[in-house]
Amino acid sequence: MPLLLKFARKALTNVDDPAGRWQFEGGSVTQENKHVANYASFKRVTFQGTDQDNQNTASVTTIIFFIGAHPPESITLEGAHDFNSGDETGSVSAASNTQHANIGKPYTRTGATDLVHIG
Repeated sequence: MPLLLKFARKALTNVDDPAGRWQFEGGSVTQENKHVANYASFKRVTFQGTDQDNQNTASVTTIIFFIGAHPPESITLEGAHDFNSGDETGSVSAASNTQHANIGKPYTRTGATDLVHIG
């Protein structure tokens, strides 16, 4: 069954280094208007790698931490982020016990709405 989640960003920080830029993002996650998780995301821009040939992109990893268990159940998303639109595409690369059925499923994040669709 596909998951439809809404991200609400609470933090966004850029950190530059000689090779590129890291962008760290965090916030909360709702499903059907209920706060179900929090997320942490990092994007990596590599100079002369992800910023050439009209690509304004970065590799992205996002971990969703579901509320309730300690340590929390989680889903890890990996893929590509487009800075022009804010859109992302990729797949689920790892997940904890309750979420393991999502491993390998595609995901998208729509920048305009911050909706994340898994599956």
